[in-house]
Amino acid sequence: MSGKQDNIRDFYMSNVIGVIYPIPLQFVSRIFSEKKDVFVKYLTYQSSVRLAPKNKILFYASHGQKEIVGEAIIKAISFLTPAEVLERHGDRVFLNKDELMEYASQQSSRTSSKKMLVLVLSNPRKYPKAIRVKKPLTMAGQYLTEEEYKALFEELEN
Repeated sequence: MSGKQDNIRDFYMSNVIGVIYPIPLQFVSRIFSEKKDVFVKYLTYQSSVRLAPKNKILFYASHGQKEIVGEAIIKAISFLTPAEVLERHGDRVFLNKDELMEYASQQSSRTSSKKMLVLVLSNPRKYPKAIRVKKPLTMAGQYLTEEEYKALFEELEN
């Protein structure tokens, strides 16, 4: 990248207040109704994570919904293998053991030693009305700035 592109990226990343991650609706409801406060996700690159405790995670209901249905505050961030996730967090994970193992084995590049992003959450909040997203979100998710966060709620009010 050129110096100018690096500066733009650095500016953008320094203003990140959170992330939007896709999650099937049946699983995201567990975070709100069953008080499952541990979210896990495989990432392409661990080094690309630009999140910190107190950032937000917004939940994008994938598989046809294409709506942001709620959010939570990130309390802690770690990278663990599936076995370590279960050992450390047990029933607090939003996926049960079988679902986690199925998720871990969905791609041949994932081995039992591959670490996943683990976010411990606080203050989960389901929105009274979902926020429709104009364009689909990829499985990689999307970082969110304060301005983008405010714009989501302005759209909801209109």
